[in-house]
Amino acid sequence: MRTLLEPARIWERAEAEKRVAEVLDDAKGGRLQRVSDADGVFEIKYTQNSPKEPAGRVLSRGGPDTR
Repeated sequence: MRTLLEPARIWERAEAEKRVAEVLDDAKGGRLQRVSDADGVFEIKYTQNSPKEPAGRVLSRGGPDTR
């Protein structure tokens, strides 16, 4: 896996639109993606969801959930 310390990959918007799967896959692989257009720059970074607690564990505590 790459780290965010690696330089961002820079795309022109038209090219990024044609290769959106590659842009997203590279972001998921850990490399920041920058897509520039005439008005500015989009920065795309993948953030993984935190694991969910199993429902059985939540229900076994009983009472209201205080979190």
